[in-house]
Amino acid sequence: MRNYKALMFLFFILSCKNNSKNIIIEQNSEIKKVIECVIMDDSLNILRSDSIPIPLSKELNKLKVYRLKMTNNKRPPKPEKGIYLEDLFYYRLDNKFIPEKDSLYLLNQNESVKTYVIENTFQKKINLTTFKEQKDKRKANKNAEFVYLTFPIFSSDNAKAYLEIVNVCFGDCGSGQAVYLEKKNGKWQIVYEHQLWVG
Repeated sequence: MRNYKALMFLFFILSCKNNSKNIIIEQNSEIKKVIECVIMDDSLNILRSDSIPIPLSKELNKLKVYRLKMTNNKRPPKPEKGIYLEDLFYYRLDNKFIPEKDSLYLLNQNESVKTYVIENTFQKKINLTTFKEQKDKRKANKNAEFVYLTFPIFSSDNAKAYLEIVNVCFGDCGSGQAVYLEKKNGKWQIVYEHQLWVG
């Protein structure tokens, strides 16, 4: 009986690891499509054809999912480099987005994809940069404005995704924007956007 329990426990652990690998593989193939949608469909001023193009970081920033904990019936401010589960369930207050049954799946994504670099296929259309390049520019007192995207957070059926666009100017300026996407007929589309902050 002990051997049976040990075998079942081992099987459970291995299946969890395989699920994590599957999440990573599925997400990597979808991340590119989501990023491409945001780059082509949003007016980010990052295309080389724009009048004053802003560089885009080829490194995506991690966006962590948190459980909302109310204190004295007051909602705490949005976590820095994070989002509350509740903000993934709805957009515009009453529009359902990712189902609440996906809560554990959403939280597990905190541990899945660690790094992602935008592929070179965009380099002909946009100026790609890195966080280090922009930091070095700032140290040299040069214009260091750039845009970066966060990792998309996916629903369990890979049909909905959320990410944030951040414009950084290394001063008292900048902005953050929430982007909600949905896959319709096999193609990602932006369904809703709203301003998170302006500095």
